Amino acid sequence: MVAVAIFSTDPVLRRNLEQLPRDDPAVVIVGIVDEPSSLWELANRNRVDVLVADTPTRELLAEYRARHDRIALVVLLEGEDAEAPLQALGAGASAALDRSASRNEIIAAVKAVATGLVVVPPDLLATLLPEAPPADDVLKANGAGRARLTRRELEVLAAMADGASNKAIYFIPHCQVSRRRDTRQA
Repeated sequence: MVAVAIFSTDPVLRRNLEQLPRDDPAVVIVGIVDEPSSLWELANRNRVDVLVADTPTRELLAEYRARHDRIALVVLLEGEDAEAPLQALGAGASAALDRSASRNEIIAAVKAVATGLVVVPPDLLATLLPEAPPADDVLKANGAGRARLTRRELEVLAAMADGASNKAIYFIPHCQVSRRRDTRQA
């Protein structure tokens, strides 16, 4: 379970975010506040894994960074300011989403940051990594609009998704035969 605290001064957004556990029972809301001082009290009283903050001020981000660096931070930002996600990430946020993100997108970000990952908007990623072509361009160049995997790649991927170790994957009959063929050629 992921314990989530929510900070938002917008009552409509707060009501929307209250519904997160309905969409995914692994998300538990430990509190919803609309004042920064209440947020710190909430974080001190409860175990909080992730804080979802709606358009936090720079002061709030600085205070958050100083007080609660152990709590992952997901910020919801207005889309007009292209620098805001970069500033939020620089201030310690683990995820920067547009304020209009769906509950499913927010849940995905919450779960990702709870495991130590960072979530960034695609346009910001393109800015940070200008040499790498966007994945959409690679897929479009393929002509099919989606990646194509061989039968063996699909078997290995399925085994990895099931949590199989490299040794277990080796013993999948098709993979084992391919591996033996590869070692004989070496």
